[in-house]
Amino acid sequence: MSKRKGRSVKKHLVAHTTLLVVGEGADDKAFITHMKTLFCPRGSGHSVKVEAGDGGSAGNIITNVIRTHRNSDFDRRILVLDSDLPPAQAERRKAEQAGYDIILWRPQCLEGALLEVLGERIGAHENSQQLKQRLHPRLADRHTEPAAYAELFPRPVLEKTTNESVCSLRHYLENKQN
Repeated sequence: MSKRKGRSVKKHLVAHTTLLVVGEGADDKAFITHMKTLFCPRGSGHSVKVEAGDGGSAGNIITNVIRTHRNSDFDRRILVLDSDLPPAQAERRKAEQAGYDIILWRPQCLEGALLEVLGERIGAHENSQQLKQRLHPRLADRHTEPAAYAELFPRPVLEKTTNESVCSLRHYLENKQN
């Protein structure tokens, strides 16, 4: 019996989109990476790169990210920053002109948003450090590791939340129009 020659294999092409998500620091990168594993399955045609802005002021992060990625080819670019010290209007404009959308963690910071996801109240008197002290001991691992967030923030919890910043990030990761 002879083998068939010239047999064509049809490949199903999926439109491929790319997304750059830059969080303020290592904690942000870890949590965003956790969300990426839940909402961006392999083979979805949606490629997401998550980075940390390495802290500093919102303005410094914006300037550094723009400089670092000025020649990078991403379909969408997002900066995820704390709202306790948000970027000035000029810094926002600079980011938007460079093609970046901005999500501000509310209330105050990543930890404030995550405590709200868990249904906890955030007091107006609480600062970011106090919110970190409330959340970090409850995590399953170091707060800079994506696995730390898996137990408290599984997919059903993140899908049901009404926290605006987490919902916005989820929509970007799911490649839904914002």
